Amino acid sequence: MSIDESVASRGTTALLGQSLVSGLLRVVNIMVLTRLLFQSEMGQVAVLAIIYGVMQFLGAAGLNHAAPLIIPQEESAGRPDRAWGFVRRSVAIVTLTSAVLVALFLVLSPFLVPPTVLDIFVLRLVGLICPFSAMEVFLDSVLLARYEVRRLAAGRIVFDGTRVTATVGLVIAGAGVQGVAAGWLLAEIAAVLVFGLSIVRSRDMSSAPIEMRPVLVFALSSLLFQAIDVTIQNTDRVILLMLTDLTTLGVYDVMLGILFMMSFVSLGLSTALYPVLTRIRARSEAEGRVEDVGLAVATLFRYVLLILIPAAFIGGLNAYLFIRALFGPAYADFPQAALSFSILIFSYAAWGIVYALHSVLRSMGESKFFLVAGILIISIEVVMCWFLTGLLGLLGAAITRCVYVTLLFVGSLYRARSLGVRQLARLGPTVARLSVASLLASLVIFIVGPTTLLSVGLWSVLALLVYVVLLFVVREVQPIDFRVARHILPMPLHGVLARIEWAYLGRSNDSQSVS
Repeated sequence: MSIDESVASRGTTALLGQSLVSGLLRVVNIMVLTRLLFQSEMGQVAVLAIIYGVMQFLGAAGLNHAAPLIIPQEESAGRPDRAWGFVRRSVAIVTLTSAVLVALFLVLSPFLVPPTVLDIFVLRLVGLICPFSAMEVFLDSVLLARYEVRRLAAGRIVFDGTRVTATVGLVIAGAGVQGVAAGWLLAEIAAVLVFGLSIVRSRDMSSAPIEMRPVLVFALSSLLFQAIDVTIQNTDRVILLMLTDLTTLGVYDVMLGILFMMSFVSLGLSTALYPVLTRIRARSEAEGRVEDVGLAVATLFRYVLLILIPAAFIGGLNAYLFIRALFGPAYADFPQAALSFSILIFSYAAWGIVYALHSVLRSMGESKFFLVAGILIISIEVVMCWFLTGLLGLLGAAITRCVYVTLLFVGSLYRARSLGVRQLARLGPTVARLSVASLLASLVIFIVGPTTLLSVGLWSVLALLVYVVLLFVVREVQPIDFRVARHILPMPLHGVLARIEWAYLGRSNDSQSVS
């Protein structure tokens, strides 16, 4: 299946739009929950999220990472029946793995989590989420692998919409933390139904046998990487809980949850282009044109930077205003919260770039790097977090996350370069121009100092408009941006776009195929 510039642009735009909608829904969810639950209860929700995340990736058995690699390869080779054979066998494996995992968890959960942290009923609810969440993650990856982005985006929005509605509704009804867990379960069930029906309706059911041993080897190596990734992301949370209390963990996790939107946007872009990168890599290897991969990666990174750098500057320089507007004074005035939030915002901008780098490396079949780098990062993180959290509390955990994200970024960048992706060095001037434009735009909010949620939102939109104008002033807007815009914007706006393009470039560019 060939994916040209038009399809890639529309697909990426659909998933980016979905990421923004889903991110907004998650922000609203956290905002409402912080006003309905105590900070200590938000700490319990953080513990739930840790268990949820671990069981989800273990249940999927790494097959969610294998799908975007195997399915495009089989379909590109003219063997769609083998791709469907992979899906059918993988569904059976995920079902079996999840069932075993649920049984183990229900037996061991009383010994893993003290009843003073979570009661047994909540733990059982989380255990029931596992088979649905694992299947949801796998089916999501299948739709992505086949580049059925509209169905995928719709399903993800259904998932996040159900999650917000169910959790908020149950908490308002008095269910508390139990309501949050039950809302997560309902959202996963809805997502599995939507994704499953979308896959069945998208093709016929004929399949052919496929050798699963090499697939499972790749899946298990990906599972190992994800285990390391989940450990890295949760080590500071666990240590923070051990050295402080549920209230501090609740404040920290709320900030991480809201900031995940930044990496969520990058993840949306990266996952949208993962099948594209896989096809480009396979084609370039066959034709001996390795530079094609580098050019595609550089384009991906430029758009990630266009989004994350202004978000980091606008949020990081106005951290206290955003915390107060989003979560209220109880969180804004919590000791070291504003400084920690500012550090975390810049960290998550880098984390979004790391997500993009990891998508690139996975599309190139990389696995050993994740294992070696992950083990080193975990070792450093444990020692540093234990020392800094014991010394500085919440701020120590934030500094630890900043340091290990930076190390991951440098290591991933070096590995991509060693594999022949050298075009990223050309993005230096782009980073400089984006940083200057973002800094100037962030001063709009800093000088005005809005206090309410509505005013912060409106001034943030104005700051982003200033940022866009400055991109034209510093000559960062490129011809490809106008071509991509034509694939995104409706036809009535193409005339306006053409006039802007003519005034800026002195010419009009026709869309071209890049793949």
